[in-house]
Amino acid sequence: MSISSIENLPNETFYEIFDYFDACEIYHSFSNLNYRFHQLINSSLLLFKIRLGYYSRLNEIFMNNYKQILLHNKNQILSIHLWISENTNQIISSFIFDSSFNCLESLIFYLIEPDILISIVSKLTYLPRLFSLTIDTWPIQNDLGDIYRLIFNLQKLKYIKFKAMESRDSDITISLPIATNEQICSIEYLIIDHPCAFDELFTIISYTPQLRHLKFLNLTDRNINIRSIKPIILSNLTYLSIYIYEILFDEFEIFINKLNSKLKILSLTTIVEDIAYLDANRWEKFILTKLPQLEKFYFKYTTHFEENMQPSMYFGKRDQFISLFWIERQWILETEIEFDNLIYSIRPYKKRWYEYSTQHKMINFSNQLSKSIRLSLDEVCPEQWLKTIFIDDFINHALTITQIYHLEIHTKIFSSKLMEILHLLPEVNTLKLFSLSILQGKAKIGRKFSYKRAKVFS
Repeated sequence: MSISSIENLPNETFYEIFDYFDACEIYHSFSNLNYRFHQLINSSLLLFKIRLGYYSRLNEIFMNNYKQILLHNKNQILSIHLWISENTNQIISSFIFDSSFNCLESLIFYLIEPDILISIVSKLTYLPRLFSLTIDTWPIQNDLGDIYRLIFNLQKLKYIKFKAMESRDSDITISLPIATNEQICSIEYLIIDHPCAFDELFTIISYTPQLRHLKFLNLTDRNINIRSIKPIILSNLTYLSIYIYEILFDEFEIFINKLNSKLKILSLTTIVEDIAYLDANRWEKFILTKLPQLEKFYFKYTTHFEENMQPSMYFGKRDQFISLFWIERQWILETEIEFDNLIYSIRPYKKRWYEYSTQHKMINFSNQLSKSIRLSLDEVCPEQWLKTIFIDDFINHALTITQIYHLEIHTKIFSSKLMEILHLLPEVNTLKLFSLSILQGKAKIGRKFSYKRAKVFS
């Protein structure tokens, strides 16, 4: 049976359509259309999402619709997303959060000032179904302890993301006591998107023993003795993502031991000059003994090149990241040259363009993983900026860790420079180019190059 009019669509279809629109837009367009839509809008089956962006036009019509929703449909509001600005301050001041918001599950505040944030969060305890809270603030005061105290009072909360930005992020502190049994909350997903020292982290998570998912930044230069931190038990924690600064591998191992968790997913990005992070055998021993249930491993380590300064070099046995331990788990090492950085990363295997036959069938990768190491080049002439550092320096550093079998160049390259690079990488099987130029002002002559035939994609 064909539908000749939009009004013949079932109510369920309209509910799905309304899910894509802001509550005030729905109210403005349909509230006075006819009796049916009036009933639809006031039905308990329809839950509203209020989104006020930075450039929201708060004209008289909009404000009237907004006031009508708060007056008649407060119990249908599912989420409120506010980008704080001069345009939205008058709306913020009109919010009176109480138990009548009995369907409100999610609150997001962007660019909210700390004093406004504190006044709002202190009232959120009245919300019976607030499960998710996202905060993006400019901390005029650098101590975020008071805000965390208010957050941990929200007993229904399951998810919290707290981002704090300022011109001097390293000065942010969190003054909190260790939680007592009466202060424990129900948070399961915690994202700390601001600088946080390890001792502050352990204090914060003392309030969240049910934690399953933890992500945090450690971009602080405060010297903390990790060995002196009291261990904590997070038996439900299975996901950990950390971005750490100036933490040696020895200290990282101590940190993981003190969590007492059963991680299944670990993501680690580290900014420190400690070549021990590139010791595959040490990682293998650590994971087998301390993280035996780990299923997915993401890792990023950056070697920084500077003028007249030799980066730390690895002097162990090469190609240890293709041992049986790594192959069985399909965790693949990759390298990337990006401006003045050589980035080593490990991640779960994903099939690539060269791993298909002409019939688009997957090649048997069990025999290919041991030769899956890829080097990506975003820069081929670092000497343009670093007079004493050349592309050879980056490649030779990578070759102390692993042989390279696949090469991708994401920038324009002259054929003579490509020949130089391929001369350093005789085991390359595949080559992917962004742009190749045949001519160059000064081409090197007289050097013979010998390399295997490779699959080429451009």
